[in-house]
Amino acid sequence: MLHLPRASSAARSTCTSLLIASCTAFAAAPAAHANPWELFGSSARAQASGQTMAARDGDWSALWHNPAALTGSKPHMVVGSLFAFDDVNIRLKARPAGYDIADTGASSPQIPSAYRQQPRADTADIANTTDFVVGAVGSLGIEDLRIGVAAALPMTRLGLQQSHYADEREQYASNRLHFELLGARAQHQVILVGVAYRVLQRLSLGAAISVMPKGRAVSDVYLDDPTRQQAVRVVADNEQTGRVAPIFGIQLQATDGLRLGAGWRAANYFQLDVINRIQIKGFQGDARSFPIKQNVQFALNYTPETLAIGAQQRLGPASLAVEAVWSRWSAYIDTQGEKPRDWLDTISVRVGGDYAAAEGRTLRAGLQWEPSPVPPQTGRSNYVDNDRAVLALGGSHRISLLNQPVELGWALGVHHLLARDTNKAASASHPPCTAAANTLCDEVPDTTKNPATGQPAATAQGLQTGNPGFPGYASGGNLLSLAVDLKWEF
Repeated sequence: MLHLPRASSAARSTCTSLLIASCTAFAAAPAAHANPWELFGSSARAQASGQTMAARDGDWSALWHNPAALTGSKPHMVVGSLFAFDDVNIRLKARPAGYDIADTGASSPQIPSAYRQQPRADTADIANTTDFVVGAVGSLGIEDLRIGVAAALPMTRLGLQQSHYADEREQYASNRLHFELLGARAQHQVILVGVAYRVLQRLSLGAAISVMPKGRAVSDVYLDDPTRQQAVRVVADNEQTGRVAPIFGIQLQATDGLRLGAGWRAANYFQLDVINRIQIKGFQGDARSFPIKQNVQFALNYTPETLAIGAQQRLGPASLAVEAVWSRWSAYIDTQGEKPRDWLDTISVRVGGDYAAAEGRTLRAGLQWEPSPVPPQTGRSNYVDNDRAVLALGGSHRISLLNQPVELGWALGVHHLLARDTNKAASASHPPCTAAANTLCDEVPDTTKNPATGQPAATAQGLQTGNPGFPGYASGGNLLSLAVDLKWEF
């Protein structure tokens, strides 16, 4: 809590809010983050196969799905691109009259609804994904050893960080709802390094690391006059390091036609710690508030801990792979560094097949069922997410490029978000909006008094809320993903 002299507490509170917003924006600007491969697959082959890669013979993309599969590939290099286009939306239901926060002048207990910077609005667009992808696998001259590196680099920006609140606090920012696990979460740089070794004739082990940014920004702020908030002096120290998450895999050639595999990946996210030390002239005599210290932590682009278990059966020129992926979404941390209540762990089911149609040409197809970890949002929170059904088609073709044989891979995926309709639960009374509140909460409690009479204010009776998700919303749509890459073996 800030202890301020009464005469200037309002001005100083406003100043503090502006300062932390500007410092936070500065700290976030230069960083990069998360992983689109979780959503779309790491390569054209992975996408076209429905991401059933745990038990397949590997290429560079095994670094993400199951590093042990690297031993099944010849040394090679790949360059390619990944695109994803959205046609998804969140439609807000009309808000009934009588729930806005009333304007009672200087005595208003909250900022009245009429003063929102942005109008409550639908969400009709999210960020598209456009990545340049590169990968390579080598052997160092050791037959049973493979080392690999892979990276994805956004082509339209260095990165995109977007934080938001999933409850009534968002009315003071965008005043709309956001897809929690799509959009900005897939705008990032990806860096992977790994190694695999065939320890027995039919058994391979592998390990890799996934690197994501970690930032720490310390800002020293000096304000000479609280009434002139535009005249501020800021010195910033912005340090960026990395968060490293391990990936482990195992593959067993059970029979000549049957291969089994498993890959485990630890959770990772882009962590941003912001520390502001604010000095305001005139308050140096108050040891409790000079300087004002603010600590804020953001957790962006969270990728959960996963365990994938799969099997592939080869039948002549064709193969069929099945895979189940457990994801620990119950440990999810949202963009504000808060842990949602009651998120569920999920099990995704994937099926993929390929067919060698001719010499140097393979066709692929895959299906995925990706259930949402988000429970019904009938209370205070608005974590928007949908179950996804994915259909993918693709293939690879041997071609000649600059008189060199290369393999052209391609994939096209359609992600259908099953429509989800949400209605906030009605209640005779609603709790105040404290940190403990889980149900829809009252921003102006009924006990709020009229300062002129000392009696409960008439405008405070009943539910007053600026929650963008009230009284409900519907979400759904489609994503289209496209991947193309070129592979050289050497």
